[in-house]
Amino acid sequence: MSLSACPMVDPIDPVPLPSYRPQLMARSQLEQAVAVLPPRELHNTGKIYFRDPYLLINEQYEGLHIINNQDPTHPQPVAFLRIPGNVDVAMQGSILYADSGSDLLTFDMRDMAHPSLLNRLREAVPELPMPQNGLVPPQYQAANRPADAVVIGWHKL
Repeated sequence: MSLSACPMVDPIDPVPLPSYRPQLMARSQLEQAVAVLPPRELHNTGKIYFRDPYLLINEQYEGLHIINNQDPTHPQPVAFLRIPGNVDVAMQGSILYADSGSDLLTFDMRDMAHPSLLNRLREAVPELPMPQNGLVPPQYQAANRPADAVVIGWHKL
């Protein structure tokens, strides 16, 4: 009878996790930063929401591109709704719900070219998570941030 052993396997070096630092904004600045701006180029897009004939395209952590898609062969940019810390939206009727850091905002979207902010519910959603598993160096952890700081994005170190 022969004994066989498992072949020797070289240990695999663990893959180091990336480090991130939060992009912070003072709450007072965050609450004043929501604005309707002229259309701009799309760069770091996220989710797309369709509200016939409009497309709302998220610019991750920055806001929403509003595009008239009446003629899909020639979509027309209408405006950019700046919402710092925005990653998600939903609509019911003419009301748009959008996150802004840890806040929940509601907008009246009856006039897509001129959305109006109706309400801000502070601390309604969890703090923006890192885009993938990673580490936050001690100097950037929540305990070491200014008291009035809100996470509106993440930068890979």
